[in-house]
Amino acid sequence: MKNCKIPFLICLISAVGLFIGGFFVPPTGVIDGSILSAAGILLAFAAIGQIPIILQSSKSAKITAGGQTIEITGHKSEHETDH
Repeated sequence: MKNCKIPFLICLISAVGLFIGGFFVPPTGVIDGSILSAAGILLAFAAIGQIPIILQSSKSAKITAGGQTIEITGHKSEHETDH
């Protein structure tokens, strides 16, 4: 599960690249809404990719967007051991 950081970094770098590239594509200096949507989707995929790591480390997370709330909790049972 340690390789889950690689897709996160790829999505993050791609999103930042879209933001930077948006300044150089006509109309220059304006980031279009489609670029913002694409970057938001990339960052959402990156966040979703971190869920297995959260569950394995017995941490919890709460995500709120608009009127929707998602709560993720990772609980280790007494039979599980750390490797």
